[in-house]
Amino acid sequence: MAAEIASAIDDIEPLITRLVQQAPDLDDATLMDLRLALEQVGTPLARSIWRALELAADQLIDPGIALPALAEACATLVAGCRGTVDDKVLETARYQIDTLQPVPDRPRMQEPDVPLSSLRKR
Repeated sequence: MAAEIASAIDDIEPLITRLVQQAPDLDDATLMDLRLALEQVGTPLARSIWRALELAADQLIDPGIALPALAEACATLVAGCRGTVDDKVLETARYQIDTLQPVPDRPRMQEPDVPLSSLRKR
């Protein structure tokens, strides 16, 4: 089991890098591989990263904004798993990911109050 987790940790950064390089299109296979690696790690930060990736894939958060932050969070996650950063750094990265803002709704076209058929040229 420890070997599987170590392998998953090694896979995270190359996978998120591949997603950043593919942007704005996110490859389903790469997303699934990254999801599996993050699930193996299973920390709160790993779960937050996956949740944000799902939102980016569904265009609910802007991938152009989210992917750099997610790549940074993945690097922090890997460093945390290797013991080179402390829990405060991991929690800060999780907070940054959890607070990514959704894409605002597109403005709706306002229908005119007057029907077009009632308008006349001067």
